[in-house]
Amino acid sequence: MDFHHISALVTLILGLWVARAYIPNLLAQMTPPAASLAWGFFFFALGSIGRAVYWSFGRVFLGEDWAAVRDALGGLNLNIAFELCLIAGLLMVLRARLLAIPENERPFYNLLTCVTYPEPFRLSSIFRRR
Repeated sequence: MDFHHISALVTLILGLWVARAYIPNLLAQMTPPAASLAWGFFFFALGSIGRAVYWSFGRVFLGEDWAAVRDALGGLNLNIAFELCLIAGLLMVLRARLLAIPENERPFYNLLTCVTYPEPFRLSSIFRRR
């Protein structure tokens, strides 16, 4: 077993362990920003862990049958499902950011511009905080 197979197995085990810990929290009642953030990280983790397990651990688990199963599942096209999970997760995290902006200022922002709240990104703003 190669190192990337071992790391994929550790990723799977830790992912399942963390899912067991936090899935009950996803079902709890939360404020809209908190819910978007939680679900965003859930989908991001699902896409990341799924991709790692599929490409690394699937080969070990299936052995010589890996090529047939991979082709039956669409080969590289299955990455689209993982990438859609990543995209959905990242959009939900941005939505959480947008919902965290005070309501009176929120109409001036959208998913793309909410990252600049409370001030536009400038290098000088980074240096001023030191």
